[in-house]
Amino acid sequence: MKAAALKIRQHFQPVLGSRPWRVKLGVGSCLTFEFGPRIRAHGHLHGQWHLWIYLSNWTLSRGDRQLADSDADRKLMTISTRRLEEEPLTDVDFNARTRKTTFTFGDFRLAVSPADYLESPDERDHYWIFFMPDNEVLAVGPAGMRVEQADAPHSPVVGKKQEVEIHTTGVRQIRFED
Repeated sequence: MKAAALKIRQHFQPVLGSRPWRVKLGVGSCLTFEFGPRIRAHGHLHGQWHLWIYLSNWTLSRGDRQLADSDADRKLMTISTRRLEEEPLTDVDFNARTRKTTFTFGDFRLAVSPADYLESPDERDHYWIFFMPDNEVLAVGPAGMRVEQADAPHSPVVGKKQEVEIHTTGVRQIRFED
């Protein structure tokens, strides 16, 4: 179990000590964090490293005080999580048995746990995904921890088929790539 925690920490090493430059609440309680240089890809601005938390429950605390969780009011979630932009990511702790990950930002702790609303989670589900340079992706979900190549930069498609458009002399063709 400690080996998995060390491996995850190793992947986060390039961003430890740096602040996310954008923490954003997405659909539902999804959270995204941007780290490192800004990169424009597919019309979107991302960090060279991009953390996406979804299909999970999370709790944000500062010291012993809980500030918000994934079931809180959206305004409270937004205000609370944006405070993480002020603090550097200082640690990532992963418990392989419970699949719980704790991201530490100075005095703040973001505890991410498996979603309790998934009926039959499988290897296609991920609690969080960490996109890294060279389209490398670290994903944690019911199947454990995996490092894979993404189909496209910051794509939510990890190890799945992706629809790709091919344009040839006015004819639109669709093919699927692994």
